[in-house]
Amino acid sequence: MTSAPENMFWDSCVFIRYLTRTPPQYLDDIENLITDAQARRRKIYFSTLALTEIRPRFLRQHGFGSIHEFFDDWRLAFIPVDPTPNVYIAAGELRDVDSTNPSDATAPRRMLGTPDSIHLATCLHARDTLGITDIVFHTFDDGKGKNWEGRCAPLLSFERWYPPNTRTGLVEDVCSLPRRVPAYPK
Repeated sequence: MTSAPENMFWDSCVFIRYLTRTPPQYLDDIENLITDAQARRRKIYFSTLALTEIRPRFLRQHGFGSIHEFFDDWRLAFIPVDPTPNVYIAAGELRDVDSTNPSDATAPRRMLGTPDSIHLATCLHARDTLGITDIVFHTFDDGKGKNWEGRCAPLLSFERWYPPNTRTGLVEDVCSLPRRVPAYPK
């Protein structure tokens, strides 16, 4: 049995899976977490960067005309966190750290993707600056796909790609941040 945290921070991919319904795994979990958030039993934070990653076609698939309509309908469920200049600086520092493929140290290195680094740095800001100490980062990103930056370092298994002897303070902060898929307690 997994326990759902009281304070969650959602990566854009959680919103996108909910809206596109693809793949179908975890959709019931996501809906239950949203229901709990609407009833104020949990809080779901997100970086406003997600507003650029949730494309209009994803919204239309779920019957929303615009991003404004989506968040107006769910305003009790989701709490936006704006990245600050320090968050952007931290995101750049996270992207600058070389990873090591845990399966093959000679394989090409992967850097942390730009949006991923901003989401993680914003979540750390929520935890460390805003004082939401029990926050859990929800994502499906385990580095399997490619984007415009190529294959990026995974978020779920992040600490495997950054051995302890290579970690900067910020990388260690990400490693200490609970990261998991948005599973609802069964």
